[in-house]
Amino acid sequence: MNIRIHLAICVLLFLAACGDRSTVDTGGILPSGTYAIDPGHTYITFYYLHQGLSFPLLRATEIDGELEYDADDIENSAINVAIAADSIRSNIDYFDRELASRKFFNAERFPHITFRSDSYEELSENTGVVRGQGTIRGITRPIELGVTLNNAIVHPLLDIPVIGFSATGSLNRSDFGLDRFITDVSDTVEFRIEIEFLHGSNDNSRAAVQLAGPATTGT
Repeated sequence: MNIRIHLAICVLLFLAACGDRSTVDTGGILPSGTYAIDPGHTYITFYYLHQGLSFPLLRATEIDGELEYDADDIENSAINVAIAADSIRSNIDYFDRELASRKFFNAERFPHITFRSDSYEELSENTGVVRGQGTIRGITRPIELGVTLNNAIVHPLLDIPVIGFSATGSLNRSDFGLDRFITDVSDTVEFRIEIEFLHGSNDNSRAAVQLAGPATTGT
């Protein structure tokens, strides 16, 4: 079973469970087109080894991006993601300011951290490898992500297709000019991504956030 058939089954099972809820004609597969990030259900976290003692977590709080999905050939699909460089949070205010400063991400000069996919290699019906280019501080290097498709359904409130993925990867921060405290803090930074894409424009993403509301965003 390839990933296109798997996606189609996910949608059809959801439609069967929900009766006539969907107005989307998938034609037996998830429709091709643009899928925008649902910011209320997207999380990117980074962690590194601190003096051999622990793995502090950083999180991105402003994330935008799109999936261009090709239903005819999944390997032709593409992802673009941008993180606001001044939105990286550590739960320590002064360190957050340091991260945005010229000492680290230099967010004033380089306001975005970006990833643009070059290729997708399907490994199984719901896993694969995304290879692409990451840019930090204006420096671009190749990055590889291990990706798992969690589910594809019709959104119960917006009545449009939504796809959910998990992904993991790593990078060496010194490759991007981030070499401060390299003897005390690991060069390798691991990251984990939990992400949902909604079919259509960013208007649908904003609608999803409004429907979730401040009390339920992220649930």
